[in-house]
Amino acid sequence: MPSLIGQTVAANYLKSGPQNTYADGAYYSNFGTRQLTLIKVVTSGGTNDLTKGTDGSTGVYTDANSVFSRCVRAIQNNNEIYVVGQPSATTFLALISSDTMNNSDTSSNVQNGGFGDLEADIAASMNAGATATVTASGDATNRNFFVGAGLGTFA
Repeated sequence: MPSLIGQTVAANYLKSGPQNTYADGAYYSNFGTRQLTLIKVVTSGGTNDLTKGTDGSTGVYTDANSVFSRCVRAIQNNNEIYVVGQPSATTFLALISSDTMNNSDTSSNVQNGGFGDLEADIAASMNAGATATVTASGDATNRNFFVGAGLGTFA
């Protein structure tokens, strides 16, 4: 097959458009992976130490059905998880798919309204008295900035 480099038909060969060509926001890229969003989950209330087992006060987070395990499964109910960070007693980070994440408020189907639905799912999966707060890196319009300096200030 003859080379088309330099021909009009191949003018875009080996070119790359600006990051925001593929979707909204300057941080969007479609280079081999899906768009991902880093979320931070902060929990409080009840006996729910994320580093402990099922009862939230003994065991370790790697135990079957630990509080942390239940939180991750709650996120998986409505989101696709790519990475989950090791938890502290009240906090962990997760990297989820941006194009299928549920970022609507409780009992709402409006996107970019917050993470009320996800927060309610996480809290319901934990022991009694729990609450959860989910925040995403970036802002309401562009929730997918998670590299470089942004991670240091977010984590």
